[in-house]
Amino acid sequence: MGFFDRQSQELEKRGLDPARLPPGQYFTERFPVLHAGVVPDIEVATWDFTVDGLVGQEHRWSLEEFKALPAVDITTDIHCVTKWSKFDTEWRGVPTTE
Repeated sequence: MGFFDRQSQELEKRGLDPARLPPGQYFTERFPVLHAGVVPDIEVATWDFTVDGLVGQEHRWSLEEFKALPAVDITTDIHCVTKWSKFDTEWRGVPTTE
């Protein structure tokens, strides 16, 4: 039995549809921690988010202003280029279009 056959059987045991897992991907329940280098400390009081360039008018928000923007929640599968897949992942974010 190959690796992908075992993956399919494991998914079925969990009540998940193996067809949701693209060829060559492996299933994970947690996000792998992948980064290069040191994770910087962020000073929350001075953090800001800026959108500029081809948007016409620059927009800038402090962390508190950004957190107060209307947000949406979605649940979807994520299939990473590094070959892992995580099902039913919950995301929350500020939409850039209506």
